[in-house]
Amino acid sequence: MTTALITGANGFIGRNLITRLLKEGVRIYAVVLPEESVSDCLLSKNVTIIRGNLENSHLDVSLFPEKIDVMYHFAWIGVNPESRKSFEIQHRNITLLVNVLNLAKNLNVAKFILPGSTNEYLYSGGLINSKSIPTPRDDYGSMKVATRYIAKQFCADNEIDFVYAVISGIYSEQRKDSNVITYTIEKLLKGEKPSLSKLEQKWDYVHIDDAVEALYLIGEKGKNGAFYAIGHGDNITLSSYIRIIHKKINTAIPLGIGEIPYSFSEMPSSCIDLSDLKKDTGFVPKIDFETGIEKVIERLKGNTCDKF
Repeated sequence: MTTALITGANGFIGRNLITRLLKEGVRIYAVVLPEESVSDCLLSKNVTIIRGNLENSHLDVSLFPEKIDVMYHFAWIGVNPESRKSFEIQHRNITLLVNVLNLAKNLNVAKFILPGSTNEYLYSGGLINSKSIPTPRDDYGSMKVATRYIAKQFCADNEIDFVYAVISGIYSEQRKDSNVITYTIEKLLKGEKPSLSKLEQKWDYVHIDDAVEALYLIGEKGKNGAFYAIGHGDNITLSSYIRIIHKKINTAIPLGIGEIPYSFSEMPSSCIDLSDLKKDTGFVPKIDFETGIEKVIERLKGNTCDKF
């Protein structure tokens, strides 16, 4: 891979992937919204910033004078929890995708990589891999499933290599997430007991550095038509992660595990099967949860993380 085009380049995954690709000398075309102020990592001589709203405009191919080896489509409308159950918001991503796919066709892109979400498979009943049956329960998950099949068929029709990559729960010291991990850390750092459910759901978390390493390797070695699950592969209960955090901060503070009833009647899970990714690309995660979460805890002590 010598050139890459990245939509949603100013987003969290996009800018971290750019940082990783720049280390390999990859020439990058970064598509960002017209009004966005861009991250410092995009201000590189090897990054060309293209401003445009891909939902309602078509970018001129003359903006991309080089052949594009790999295109990563990260741009998505309505990623926050409040928007995930809005059909009106989520269905806009279909138009966005179609415009992006047509751009890929017009540029003769060699490989198109589309990220998915474990949200699509929370009730599939097993490890997420190419054989998993989607089980979306909201508009966000449904549109993710739809975009996968639309993109796969379009790429097949236009002789573009296509890869779908489902990413497990990303965490990082660079940002502050709205989830049980951040909630627990903040409570314990304040010396307060977190109130939690039984947390019996099995989950997988992956550090952002490992996630973008996998994405880089998929760009380099991923096979046409492949479905890859990206994660660390721990696949343990949420309570196990919480107990690791508890030991890192202060075990004298009680944990309120089981104090809050579940808000669901069917147990979700977010566990991934790394075998295809490892076999095809050689990916091996390097940052275990204990090491990675220590960095998160230290940053939250100083309250210097970006808000998700």
